[in-house]
Amino acid sequence: MEANTIRALLIDDDQGDYEMTRAIASQIEGPPVQLDWVSTFEEGRDAFQAGEHDIYIVDYFLEDRTGIDLLKEARRQRLKAPVIMLTGRGSHEVDKEAMRAGAADYLVKGKIDPQILERTIRYALESARSREALKESEERHRSMFDHLPIGLYRCTSDGHFLDANPALVRMLGYPDPKTLENSYASLLYLNPADRPAFDEELEKYGVVRGFETTLKRLDGSEVRVRNTARAHRDSSGEIAYIEGAVEEAVDMAQAAEAARYRALFSMARQAALVVTDDGTVLEANDVFLQASGYPLASVAGAPYSDFWEEADVDMVKQECRAAMSPEAKPTKAERRFVTSDGSRLWATVTTVPILTGPKAGCQVIVLLDDLSEAAAG
Repeated sequence: MEANTIRALLIDDDQGDYEMTRAIASQIEGPPVQLDWVSTFEEGRDAFQAGEHDIYIVDYFLEDRTGIDLLKEARRQRLKAPVIMLTGRGSHEVDKEAMRAGAADYLVKGKIDPQILERTIRYALESARSREALKESEERHRSMFDHLPIGLYRCTSDGHFLDANPALVRMLGYPDPKTLENSYASLLYLNPADRPAFDEELEKYGVVRGFETTLKRLDGSEVRVRNTARAHRDSSGEIAYIEGAVEEAVDMAQAAEAARYRALFSMARQAALVVTDDGTVLEANDVFLQASGYPLASVAGAPYSDFWEEADVDMVKQECRAAMSPEAKPTKAERRFVTSDGSRLWATVTTVPILTGPKAGCQVIVLLDDLSEAAAG
């Protein structure tokens, strides 16, 4: 089979229709189409599960079942390959029903020639690839949204939260995103006059940068923040939703201290990690990645506790939590680190607090010295 051959499967209980369609497919100019055939609903369902074809062509009539039933099965199995419905009547209602059920396109028996078949297959494949690329892009965006250390949100023009990332949920002291989404942003302002001022600037310029205000946490405590937001408008010019980023406002001394620790992280000759207050690894330097064998994608966003010998997990968690307090000092301990191949390496672990907020150190840098192979004792 040629490398660019398109593998298609016809699901049709009429062998004559298969022979006819195969003959048409053999005349297609461009990438060759290898047309396979099964004749029953059950075989079609099994073929979806096997996932060995690039595209599927399903006849509307399948003994006592319909192609619509098979389309629903494809959707249930979350089949990524496109499905084309093959109809014998050319009924507009059948065609619409097929498209509603998830068909990428439809073909009418007796009105198929090589050009129509090639174009239909090509468009269906291109559309499927575009949808998959969009889905992957959305998943990457969601992952970034969830793991960035600053608070991100979307809300309506009247302040109802549509979405909020974990960093904002933690910043405002809520137990989960859903609880925060049931709140209104306008109720979080300590000074009620700040909300109209924010809205006025957003309406006038379409964007607000570094708007400083004090917000109320769920427990009644306060947090000083900078809010940067942009208005997204619909076709009528009305604000459809507001998208923004919130970060704690820190004083210059804290900012300088955080900058020093960041420099320590980036310039360190030791393996180093940045860990957030919920125990998630935010960053890893090149020395750590080389020593551990893990790719960055497997480290960033992972639980910090995943990289330690089971017997040491409670202690490293305790050391990390202790480093989050405002009065914390750097600590050292000998711990056993687990590399990507399962090896256990002894390391001198130094946990250094980073002050990122007015009340506490919200992150820590973990430095690992003297990594050496040793049997886990």
